[in-house]
Amino acid sequence: MWRSSASDEERADELIRETIGAVRAAGRGKLVWHTGEGISPPLMDECLAKRGFETTEELDVLAFPLVDGLKSRLPRLGVPEGVTAELVSDADGLREALLVDSEIFSSPPPSGKEFAEYAGELEKLGLRERGGSLDEAASLALRFLALVDVDSEHGGDKTRQACGAAGAQMVGETLRLWGAVTREAFRGRGAYRALVLERCRAGRELGATLVLTKANIATSGPTLERAGFRSVATERRHVLEVV
Repeated sequence: MWRSSASDEERADELIRETIGAVRAAGRGKLVWHTGEGISPPLMDECLAKRGFETTEELDVLAFPLVDGLKSRLPRLGVPEGVTAELVSDADGLREALLVDSEIFSSPPPSGKEFAEYAGELEKLGLRERGGSLDEAASLALRFLALVDVDSEHGGDKTRQACGAAGAQMVGETLRLWGAVTREAFRGRGAYRALVLERCRAGRELGATLVLTKANIATSGPTLERAGFRSVATERRHVLEVV
């Protein structure tokens, strides 16, 4: 549940019970409920706790202006040597990015539909790069891949290995960052910072003036704040296993 509205505690509890019932009727599973400024009333957190929800994550909603007066700017992220990020521009790159997602989230293998949808996004990207314009309400969803230098098993030159993936969505002049993940073996080596920086750079080239993202207040949030992002709101995620 991404957004919820209730005028009082009784209505909030009714909404929660109805949602749990719908999940149970659909075959049960994990129900995730988001709360915070602008997406739910303040009373919702307490009502969810009474129904057995566990608060699993607290997030900062962060903003970074890509324009300061007449000058463009990027976050101050020190990316280590040997770690880079790049826009996914073909089927092979998308396959790598989706495999990283699958490994972290235990999601299904990449499907033909995902490849077809992303091909459409790349067509929209090409149109913008050629000076064309999209419908004002249209969005552009792009994927990015982080790569790291690793020693070759047979010695000699280092090889490049996919170590992380992330997404970004352009809506008007706003770039929304989402879904950054890093393979466990490569965490702490700068992949996340590389992905943030490259997405911001690509967004700036496409005309974005503002970056918005969400980050865990205990992990990635401090990294982004040190880089110049500013917290504009907080959100919480609550989880219930519906049986």
